[in-house]
Amino acid sequence: MKTVKGLCILFFLAFAFTAASAQTAESYLAKCDASFEKGDYKDSVKQCTNALAKRPGFEEALITRAGTYKILRNYAAAAADYTELIRVSNGMAMAYFYRGGVYAKLGRNNEAIADYTSSVTKDPKGLFAVRSYYERGLLHDKVGKPDAAQADYWSALKLDPNHAGAKGKVKYPFGDLTLTEAAERIVPNVASTGIDPPTKPTPSSSPIAKAPPSQTVKTLPATATTAPTTWKRMELTGTGVSVASPMPYVLKGDKPDPLLEKMEARVRWELVDGGLWATVQYTKWDQGFTTVRQTLENTVSIVFEDPKAGERFVKDTTFLGEPAAVVDQERFDPYDKKQVRQKMIVFGKAGDNVQLNFVHPAGDKAAAEKVDQILSTFQKSGAKAVAVSKLPPAIWKTYNYGGLLFDFPAPVTDGPCGPAAVPDSQVICGEWGNKGKENLSITISYRNYGSSPAPDVKSSANGYLTSMKKVMGNSRGVSEFKTEPYQINAGEAVKVEVSEAYSSTKVIFIARGTERWEVSVWNFNRWDAVRDALKRILTSVRFKTVVQ
Repeated sequence: MKTVKGLCILFFLAFAFTAASAQTAESYLAKCDASFEKGDYKDSVKQCTNALAKRPGFEEALITRAGTYKILRNYAAAAADYTELIRVSNGMAMAYFYRGGVYAKLGRNNEAIADYTSSVTKDPKGLFAVRSYYERGLLHDKVGKPDAAQADYWSALKLDPNHAGAKGKVKYPFGDLTLTEAAERIVPNVASTGIDPPTKPTPSSSPIAKAPPSQTVKTLPATATTAPTTWKRMELTGTGVSVASPMPYVLKGDKPDPLLEKMEARVRWELVDGGLWATVQYTKWDQGFTTVRQTLENTVSIVFEDPKAGERFVKDTTFLGEPAAVVDQERFDPYDKKQVRQKMIVFGKAGDNVQLNFVHPAGDKAAAEKVDQILSTFQKSGAKAVAVSKLPPAIWKTYNYGGLLFDFPAPVTDGPCGPAAVPDSQVICGEWGNKGKENLSITISYRNYGSSPAPDVKSSANGYLTSMKKVMGNSRGVSEFKTEPYQINAGEAVKVEVSEAYSSTKVIFIARGTERWEVSVWNFNRWDAVRDALKRILTSVRFKTVVQ
């Protein structure tokens, strides 16, 4: 009997262990989200923590857990999650924005300002750029920098002329100009960085080099440098090159930036050897450039914090038999507050290239020699990372649902669509995205009330808005709720919008006689292509014929 009982216990433990092991990061995330929706924030933290244990660096779990920590006012934990999110996402604009808000809550104003600046730099025209400018402006006012604050408020209005907060903050001494026109004449010569400039560096024993008159250099490396035979060669998988080096390169990332829609591939390797820091990065994406020189000029202007630096210092060359551009320049590093020497080479095509980057203390001759030695060992080897498009092709079609026309970039069907928004109604739905991660979805409910007129759309819209405010009003991720008339060619319509941290829902309530529609469109606010598609959808809703 004891033996049987023992076997039963072992079987139970084995079953429990197997069941627990079967849990995936995605299943824990689903539980985390469900608990969050129910307001069970402690369990939400627990389930997201389980998801992160299964998959360290799981971005969706970090986002939800950080937001939950904020609701629980555990700002230190929220800041830690956003810091990890910044690390694993290579600098997500949203993560910088929300960490800035947490730092502001903790009274760490300078760090908050720096994060808002990083958010704007990462995505200059995105959803978080407007909000970052505005929040940074509030902090500038708080720390006694009114001119910088005004620059931020006007910058927010240039991107979103309807931003109510910025409208109420700007000084408006521009006569008969409209607010948008005035925003285009933003106060000149006002620094909006908010970070005190570093002290002037002590002049280096090696003076900063000036760009030579020639804009072309010989094939790199220009000198007959030989690397030590003891260095080991390794293939930098995904970049299409191999290299011999004093220390092995370490893979730091093999996925494209999730927030850059036109980046389809990125692989980055890093080496640290004493004072030398070096990277090799392969990228495939459309930056709008036609030459590799333009690619490097853009990078140099950002790194050197000088819009003319790329034009002044970048030179054309060739590397490994391909068109290339090079910069080899001394500059001041504001983070380490010292002079450094930086050498960068980009070779290949404008949207499909490899970038080599070397940074070391200025005047370090041993490090400079090591750079030339490493460069002499590069060879073409292996394949480059496979490009992966973040969005499928948009196959636009005009659909007709009970006489209501609308455009959508993917097939729309009659289910399964979940519960209907209108009781006893018919429902159709569709979504546009890759691998189950939709970036746009649409759900339309339709009902004919027969002998009774359809419910008033204004009352329905106001009721929906009230319920959404009740459910989501305490969430710091919600940016705004608003309702406005919707112009349609028959009947009556009202549009409601609920904007969250990184997504928004637009619902158009439509009534025509005894018929009623609710058109609900959800989108993830990260890419221009999605925003452009959303605009087309929302402006396409109309009736096929006008009923007299």
